[in-house]
Amino acid sequence: MSSNPAAIEEFQEAEIIAQPEAIAEQLSGEAETANATNSQEAPDTTEPEAITEQLSEEVETANTANSQETPDTTESEAITEQLSGEAETANAANSQETPDTTESEVIAEQLSEEVETANTANSQETPDTTESEVIAEQLSEEVETANTADSSETQEEPLQEEVTGETETSEEPLQEEVTGETETSEEPSQEEEVTEETETSEESSQESNTEPDFGQLDRVAYETQFQEAPNDLAIQMQEEFQLTQLIGSSGLQLYGTVPSTEDISRRLAELAEQTGKKPAFINISLQSNQLESFVVLPDATKTAVGENPLVASSNLDKINSDQSPALTVRKTVKNTSRRDLMATATQFRQEVGDVRKLGQTGYIESAQELYKVLIEPIEAELEANNIDILVFSMDTGLRLLPLAALHDGEQFLIEKYATALVPSFGLTDTRYVNLKQRPILAMGASEFEEQAALPTMPIELENIVSNPRQGEAFLNEQFTISNFVTQNSRETPFSVVHLGTHAQFKAGDLNNSYIQFYDNKLKIPQLQQLSNQLGWNTDATPIELLVLSACETALGDEEAELGFAGLAVQAGVKSALASLWYVSDLGTLALMGEFYDQLGNTLVKAEALRQTQLEMLQGNVKVDSRQVNLSNGENLPLPENFPDGTLTLSHPYFWSSFTLIGNWN
Repeated sequence: MSSNPAAIEEFQEAEIIAQPEAIAEQLSGEAETANATNSQEAPDTTEPEAITEQLSEEVETANTANSQETPDTTESEAITEQLSGEAETANAANSQETPDTTESEVIAEQLSEEVETANTANSQETPDTTESEVIAEQLSEEVETANTADSSETQEEPLQEEVTGETETSEEPLQEEVTGETETSEEPSQEEEVTEETETSEESSQESNTEPDFGQLDRVAYETQFQEAPNDLAIQMQEEFQLTQLIGSSGLQLYGTVPSTEDISRRLAELAEQTGKKPAFINISLQSNQLESFVVLPDATKTAVGENPLVASSNLDKINSDQSPALTVRKTVKNTSRRDLMATATQFRQEVGDVRKLGQTGYIESAQELYKVLIEPIEAELEANNIDILVFSMDTGLRLLPLAALHDGEQFLIEKYATALVPSFGLTDTRYVNLKQRPILAMGASEFEEQAALPTMPIELENIVSNPRQGEAFLNEQFTISNFVTQNSRETPFSVVHLGTHAQFKAGDLNNSYIQFYDNKLKIPQLQQLSNQLGWNTDATPIELLVLSACETALGDEEAELGFAGLAVQAGVKSALASLWYVSDLGTLALMGEFYDQLGNTLVKAEALRQTQLEMLQGNVKVDSRQVNLSNGENLPLPENFPDGTLTLSHPYFWSSFTLIGNWN
């Protein structure tokens, strides 16, 4: 199933899946309450003060700039002229839709109390750092400025055909101080009972009250049927359910059939042979009282000693499945509350993504709890089959996890596996293309009228298209939607599109989410229209990779989750690399510089990202003496007014935010 007709040929004959009604209303108040309860902590630093103060002031300036953002409702004639009649018609249709912001007060209150309790329980820790105070403070104030900007934005109705600047609602916590040090591990505090057999869920009125409203879908009935289904049927039910969610959120008309487990297993084996890296597809179902993990392994799989995984069935109701069953692994973690696990996931995301806690390891406890539930039950099969890449399709509440930073007590997950996120397997164009020497379009801005400045963006763009890589860079005034369309309309298309700019996946309607160009916001629905206009979802001009290097995503909102997890599908590209939270201008420069180098050395995008994250974790990518040092010995010079000193980037705050979405090959 894909918006790209060519990708459908990997599976069965195409059939139209009708667009369902909206499935889920937004989860309310969770992120806001959690952010409000974050403790204020003061860093203990031992490095020179010059770097810390300048970096801190940069962050504060950026966030303050955003806080003064005012609505810009002037229609952009340039954008109107570039959009085709088809795109204008689609825009006009979108303009008739108003965001549904009504939420259940009961759900909001319970979720708020839950997250507030979890965050209040967090211990107060004193950061122990070895970083430069000047770099630390400047970085902290940069992020604080960016987040303060969001807090002052308010929603407006989506425009019809043009892109305008609008004020938005806030999601992210303020972040103030920066310290840095490598983490230490802690032992998980809670044991989970793991079983390979499905169990019928026991209804709890308390759990029911905290579930989102899925509209016409009876979640309790669905879970009961799901738990009783054999493996093959259960996986296909999840594929169809996640497809329905994305269609309801995005309004996209998607085509194709739900793949069987044999389809998936066979395709994984083909990709392993092409790339030399063995992937496993992992579908996570988070139910009211238990969590189920389904692993589809490549053909010729092996069973771990002592394990007896169920064999999938080809029995399927209302879903085409004429294939024979394939071997899958199914594990159930019982007595795992959806509400409690979502609270743990939220706490983990907040701890890792909090710039004030770079010298602390408070995230380790929740990282281990999640590892124990999500990875440990299936790890024996992963090891027995020499799996290299974990391709996750997550249930609601888990799509915004920085998976690379999950921890087993000794190692981060990224030290064992590369990871990727897909909305579903059927929606992913898995065809492999080697990106070495493929042309890159690099566009971005170092300054904005209403948002945080990105002062190192000129260095980032110049480095991306430098030898031996091929491409062109466009900065500031050249970074317009009009020029974006022009460059992507060339006879010889770009394979990689890099946008060095702010992007937001907001709560609520998709029109709240946008990519910031130099003088206008491109809303996500308008990105879909441009994608269709430019033919990105065809074989003529496919985009292999879209990179958003300064992205933020709202916590606690299903629409924001789906917007992020479905980014590649909605943009009409095969894969996307984006950040869950704004990492800082300096940290992003280091990661992107290393990533493009690694992309030239490996055949697989997910492995290139993993190697980048490992180099940062191990201290081989760092800031030193007004330079960003890459692992290959190359140094990227920083502006002369940048303070002297050293900043390591080993904390997962810097590297785990970046997530590969869609095609991982």
